Amino acid sequence: MTAATQSSIAASAREPGLPSSPRGWSLAGLSWVGFAIVAIASTINATRRTINSLPGNHFFEWLLSWGEVFATGFFIGAAILVAVVVIVNRHPEAGRRQYVAVAMAVLASTAIACLGVIGVETRGTFTHEDHYGGRLDFVAMFLTGVLRYSVLGGLIAGAYLFLRAEHEDATAAHDCDVDAARLDEQSAQAQLQVLEAQIEPHFLFNALATVRRLFQTEPATAERMLDNMMRYLAIALPQMRAGDSTLGREAALAEAYLNIQKIRMGRRLDYRISVPADLRDAVLPSLMLPTLVENAIKHGIGPLPAGGSIEIVARASGDRLEVVVADTGRGFVESSGGGTGLANIRARLAAKYGTTGRLELAVSAPHGVRFTLSLPLSRIAGDVPE
Repeated sequence: MTAATQSSIAASAREPGLPSSPRGWSLAGLSWVGFAIVAIASTINATRRTINSLPGNHFFEWLLSWGEVFATGFFIGAAILVAVVVIVNRHPEAGRRQYVAVAMAVLASTAIACLGVIGVETRGTFTHEDHYGGRLDFVAMFLTGVLRYSVLGGLIAGAYLFLRAEHEDATAAHDCDVDAARLDEQSAQAQLQVLEAQIEPHFLFNALATVRRLFQTEPATAERMLDNMMRYLAIALPQMRAGDSTLGREAALAEAYLNIQKIRMGRRLDYRISVPADLRDAVLPSLMLPTLVENAIKHGIGPLPAGGSIEIVARASGDRLEVVVADTGRGFVESSGGGTGLANIRARLAAKYGTTGRLELAVSAPHGVRFTLSLPLSRIAGDVPE
């Protein structure tokens, strides 16, 4: 997967107020979202209970009465919310067991909170100051408060459970997206390694076949070619399995291969390599440049009795690296085709760079083919000597 694909998936899919919670007696998940639910429910309750007294009272007096009812409802609602959060963390799996536990938590927290409110209102006596019928008044106040605020607590608990379930679904979808992106990246990396593994033997076996043929016809020349082949392998083997190499290394590898072919072809082959010193540490996927050179010899120059020349030129164009391999061979013919090497280069560029990596082909005048590798320019710091 490319860097654009990885990147990817941001944590913005998570709701900020309702993080997933571990099993246990914890307050994880208690946040402004829950208290906003309590505030909304308390506002509705306070308005419903005081709206009838507004026409007969001054607005300021009504607002004080509304604020008192709201504060009472918010206190009891907050206690209910805390209890619900604790129970849901204790029983995170949705189902009958969780619903029963939440209902019991709502009733218990409502009763305890109502006792606290009554205690504050009666200054801790839980009776009227005249002591007439005090116990009955307390029971009436307590039961009325529990009944009223249990309904309010049920609304709060239901809204909280709904939002929490929505958040958990969004989190699960986010995690699935992350896993899918990770699998896509691993698949792309595996595909890239397969393509590189295909190109390595294809390139090496062609060179070794040349050495074998020379041993049958020109043993002395074959010995010199074998020496060049050893130098070629000394450059190639350390980076054969590396996904990325440098322009300097790949140019040296291409030159070693051209030296081998020069022995075989003699005056029929000429070449020139122009790689600026400040670009030798530029990143270039391994074996792409030597494969283009091998393709130029195999399909372009090799079939011509007079041979031809190959020119390798590298240049920077803004934030992009361009590597050109041009030959004066026979050009495009019906039997030449793209070959395994060119097909793998295109596939590797697509897997690694997406649409930002390209292999362009053009006809050279008066004859020949020009290949241009174009990819984002990046550098490898501390490149080892070639």
